[in-house]
Amino acid sequence: MTAALPYDSPALAWLQAAARAADWFAARLGPGGRLPPDLHDLGSYYKWPLFLHALGRADLARAVYDRCLADFFTADGDFRSGQAKSADPIYSLIADSYTNTWLIAAARLYGQGEVGRLALDCLRRRQVARTGGFLTGRPGDHPEQRQDIVTIAGCGNAFLAWGELEPALQAGDCLLRVLASQQQAPDFCFYIDGEGRLLRHLDLPPRLLLLQPALPGQAYVYPGMTALFLARLYLASGEARFLAGAQGYFALQERCGEAMYQGFGCCKTGWCAAVLARITGDERYRRSVHRAAAAILAVQHPTGEWPVAGASAMLACDVTGEMGYHLTHYALELAGGPR
Repeated sequence: MTAALPYDSPALAWLQAAARAADWFAARLGPGGRLPPDLHDLGSYYKWPLFLHALGRADLARAVYDRCLADFFTADGDFRSGQAKSADPIYSLIADSYTNTWLIAAARLYGQGEVGRLALDCLRRRQVARTGGFLTGRPGDHPEQRQDIVTIAGCGNAFLAWGELEPALQAGDCLLRVLASQQQAPDFCFYIDGEGRLLRHLDLPPRLLLLQPALPGQAYVYPGMTALFLARLYLASGEARFLAGAQGYFALQERCGEAMYQGFGCCKTGWCAAVLARITGDERYRRSVHRAAAAILAVQHPTGEWPVAGASAMLACDVTGEMGYHLTHYALELAGGPR
């Protein structure tokens, strides 16, 4: 008799959607896990090894990871498409450090210690001693030493993946201070400077700088990723302040109301909710996972990808890998049950 999978029916639909995304990606790959020239860019690849591995496409995941290592890994431990992070300027603007973190975690899966050492040392050079946060870009890119909460959380995750707790604890405490400093604010600023002060005026579109809960179409991924990291940090450290911080950042998302579940912007809301559901057993987190998954599935293209209006082809490829990864982890986390 075949054992039943530990997923309910909605979760099976999530995995089927993720499999369609993986098929869409695989159909575009040539020999050696290489995308065609118009997509051959770090921005297209960096999330796919972790997604494909989680989905069980192990051989394909490794081929794509090896392609990233061969074509984008630098001698000083960075991942870049060239002098620019990517041909799409959005990556250099807001995600120069963050893109590295997915491939650093993938290196841990494959036990590549030298890659991990060089890549983590690259991140260490971007950690700001005074705040514990991580620079959004390379050292010297921005005189105010800007750090954003997604980059801080992503870099913390990379250190957790390699079992290096101290840099992750510093990042976690930085994020707790950012949260505490804005508890009563009507909006929420994502950026701090090298002294830990909020940066409310930068050369960025408002939605990439602030969360304004009263408005639709906000960048919900910022508090979502931050809550996810803090929940993972709680599991790694056992320190209750990080669970409280994860719940605090989740509550910040809840202030956004129904608008959050329109389109796929709630993807990381569902991810952090899935981890919090596993930790606490609280049904409201499980409901949030199901709502996020329904919103994501509703906008998947029949051919498997998630199109992004007005975006570059590589950003759409990035988003498709991200959605597939999240849907897979929603199922995996909820199948694990509360701890």
